[in-house]
Amino acid sequence: MNNQIAEQSIVAGRMTKSKEIAVVAFLIAIGAVLRMFSPAILGITPNFVIAMYCLAILLIRPKIGPALGIGIVAGAVSMIFSKSPIPYLNLASEPAGALICALMACYLPELSIKNYSFKPILATLVGTMVSGGIYVVLNFQLALNLPVAAMQAAFIGVVIPVAIVNAIIAQALYAPVKKFLYR
Repeated sequence: MNNQIAEQSIVAGRMTKSKEIAVVAFLIAIGAVLRMFSPAILGITPNFVIAMYCLAILLIRPKIGPALGIGIVAGAVSMIFSKSPIPYLNLASEPAGALICALMACYLPELSIKNYSFKPILATLVGTMVSGGIYVVLNFQLALNLPVAAMQAAFIGVVIPVAIVNAIIAQALYAPVKKFLYR
């Protein structure tokens, strides 16, 4: 009887909780390794942790609590591998980005052409911009007390390019990873 229930939940397009946890852990770990070893491009290091937690959220579509949990774990991992002067700010910025991504994943109407979803590019773009925006505001205004112009320059020069890269990564990986997980 339990096997039938498990098979029905997988057939219905849902993963078991243990598989969901494994997917999140695996993707965040991949993001951490990529972030640790990726070189800066024009002084900017892509934040692969954000791209991977957004991908995980888009794949498993968690509720608010689990999405915040994913963001907290991603923030803790980002602290370890951060190249920024104040890494603990990730504990505020990553849960916010994860929450926005989860809200968009669950409530944004499906944006697709012939079963190819474009929701990943939009949710990851906005999630990264929220996370990066909060990080920039906390870093520049509260911690370093730098002028607003410096904050704006960091947002335009760092957050937006990283958000675009993350969105492209999540969009490119979404369909093949989804197909692999739900086969």
